[in-house]
Amino acid sequence: MRKTVIISLDAMYEKDMEAVKEDSFLGRWMKEAAVCTKVKTVFPALTYPAHTTLVTGCDPDQHGVGQNQPFQPDKQPDMRAWYWQASEVHRESLFDAVKKQGGRCASILWPVTGKHPSLKWGFPEVVALPGENQVLKMLEYGTPLWVLLMELKHGRKRVSSKEPHLSDYAVVLAEDLIRIRQPELLAVHLVDLDDMRHHHGLNSREAYEAMERNQRRVEKIWQAMQDTPGMEDALLVVLSDHGQADVSRTVHLGDVLKAAGLEGCVQVQSNGMSAYLFGADPEKAAQAESWLRENGASCGVSHVYSRGELDKLGCIPEPAFAVEAAPEVVFSDGLPQAKREKATHGFGPGHPAENCLLMIRGRGISPARMDSMPMRDVAPTLAGLMGVSLPDAQGVDHSAEIVE
Repeated sequence: MRKTVIISLDAMYEKDMEAVKEDSFLGRWMKEAAVCTKVKTVFPALTYPAHTTLVTGCDPDQHGVGQNQPFQPDKQPDMRAWYWQASEVHRESLFDAVKKQGGRCASILWPVTGKHPSLKWGFPEVVALPGENQVLKMLEYGTPLWVLLMELKHGRKRVSSKEPHLSDYAVVLAEDLIRIRQPELLAVHLVDLDDMRHHHGLNSREAYEAMERNQRRVEKIWQAMQDTPGMEDALLVVLSDHGQADVSRTVHLGDVLKAAGLEGCVQVQSNGMSAYLFGADPEKAAQAESWLRENGASCGVSHVYSRGELDKLGCIPEPAFAVEAAPEVVFSDGLPQAKREKATHGFGPGHPAENCLLMIRGRGISPARMDSMPMRDVAPTLAGLMGVSLPDAQGVDHSAEIVE
């Protein structure tokens, strides 16, 4: 089994490669890597569905994670849970495949890995809801003894639990795992760039500073691999989940439909630059869909996705239909951050920020430039390179194309 380290650079996409200088670390590192800059993200372009696809090789309709949060219309926004538990994923992942073949897996802030039975070391991405304790939640969803050990060993290095400090701490944990544990699979999720873009804008100074920090983080992890016997021949995979776009107008679709006399026909779940619409009564849902097709342009809707279109996109089956936002528009269903965001995502296919990254480097990997691929192809390709079986995957294995 080929050891592999995966680093997810959340919110980095194809256009960002224009800012990667040839003499920078990533610019030099990429010259010896197999690279695809046109990995088509999932619908909707959100972190949790995308990261689940990246490790299962399945679209959301198969793995079951169709949003960052389950639909919880009766709960206040700050009380809505996210998809934190691995049990919510309906298909086998790379973590499961590696464990089945005797390998040891580790995850740092990778979405939907809480209480994961295939992780020997898990530092989960979970957030305490009002009334909960963050430390206790981390211990409950992660690997408690290891999380405590890392806190005792490295806790003083963490300036805060916010970005960019959380991504810095993730790299500290990754370096420790590489040097001390040498797992067969390590997956690390770095949120810094995504956070900066949400708060400051797509092409803000803060976003470009985050990209520079991410380059240094990748360099630290790569150097730790090269310096550690047993890890120097491991694969390093750098990938991403979606891009972002600037937004300046917030639209609450529930209020729009209420004003049109369609209150109660559907319930709205915002995906940022798209939205799901759920309807228990097909006739009433059809009324709302018809009205939005005729009048949506006046309220920030650029496209209405029929249920048939959603099926072709691999979308979860529960929504009656969905809508795409016009440029600069973000939908809100009560989430307070929507009104504060300067950039966001959650868009559908064809958006300028849909092209994500996949870069693979290690012994025996040809420095090829790969063609466009759907995101579901990433996991079977990595499984092929690692030498593990991922029978649930819908995607195509491209590993033969990049092996020397």
